[in-house]
Amino acid sequence: MRTYLVVDIGNTSTSVGYYRHGKVSGVGRCPSRFKSLDEVVPLLGVRPVDGVVVASVVPPVNARWKKAFKAAGLPAPLFVSHELELGVPVDYPRPQRIGADRLANAAAAVRLLGMPSVVCDFGTALTFDILDPRRGYKGGIICPGLPLMFDYLAEKTALLPHVAPSKTKAVVGRNTEQAMQIGARLGYRGMVREILAALRADFGVAHLPVCCTGGYAGWIFKDWDVEAVIDSKLTLRGIGIIGELNA
Repeated sequence: MRTYLVVDIGNTSTSVGYYRHGKVSGVGRCPSRFKSLDEVVPLLGVRPVDGVVVASVVPPVNARWKKAFKAAGLPAPLFVSHELELGVPVDYPRPQRIGADRLANAAAAVRLLGMPSVVCDFGTALTFDILDPRRGYKGGIICPGLPLMFDYLAEKTALLPHVAPSKTKAVVGRNTEQAMQIGARLGYRGMVREILAALRADFGVAHLPVCCTGGYAGWIFKDWDVEAVIDSKLTLRGIGIIGELNA
């Protein structure tokens, strides 16, 4: 069995881990726009690997990362794109515009759940990727993420502060911060519920398997009646699956 270094380059931070036979381990994080190779090379050379597979949504930093892989003595990286074998067909008008992370999520979700299914990624943006049993990856839905919601309220109002998500179970806020946290949690749940209901109706099914990832997935789905598989390593897992399929 081959071992892959799997790298998910996001707008702010990058996740690095090791994939082997469906499992991801040794996950670390670093800035995507690192200034010195010394910041990332120690993270990359921890274990010997058979290949390096990268999903990047920040093309301007790709050359910088290639230098880091070379400095760490690693093989030339394979960058995820729609042109690779993904384990799922892509039926999309301009497939080159699909984020590499979303392609990786689709590859992992098909392996975990089959089709039809939906991937929800709770990051800076909240994305839904739709997997159809006849057409494969056919498109998605993009909504503002929780960080954008909180930042926008703070930036566009004079009195509302910057706050972070909270685990409060209250329904009515007793202060401004709590009111914002409740609004975000209940409002987000309402949005997710409505979108999933619309997708079930579009597929004509009573049950639609859902897989969630991203930093806020657990916060949204904890103690909720909406069934979903939560996998914090979903994107890295999908990157590794694509590496296997294209070995």
